[in-house]
Amino acid sequence: MSQSQEDYMKFIHKYGEGDYVSNKHISEGLLVAPSSVSEMISRLDRDGLVDYRPYHGAKLTQRGQERAQAIIRKHLIWEYLLETKLGYAKDEVHDLAEVLEHATPADLADRLAEFIEYPED
Repeated sequence: MSQSQEDYMKFIHKYGEGDYVSNKHISEGLLVAPSSVSEMISRLDRDGLVDYRPYHGAKLTQRGQERAQAIIRKHLIWEYLLETKLGYAKDEVHDLAEVLEHATPADLADRLAEFIEYPED
């Protein structure tokens, strides 16, 4: 899955809260052209990651929800590691974690979480 696809899924997860997010909202939030949103939403719909309804927008499917949560988990693990173990300032970790989350396989995230004793509830 591409970084762009992951970013769309995170955005829909954050702003949809289980409901539909309009293409316009996605376009404005991710700073991308409406035509790019339409193309990406079609791809995510085809892949079974979102449910798209014209004039309503897109919402994550169960599979999409699981994928988005896994991406967010990686991000949070990196933020925690960077701040608590590597001494980065709180205001520095978000942008670094944003890059690292996309390059982190699930097994590495699991090992990092165990290594840093990440407090997952």
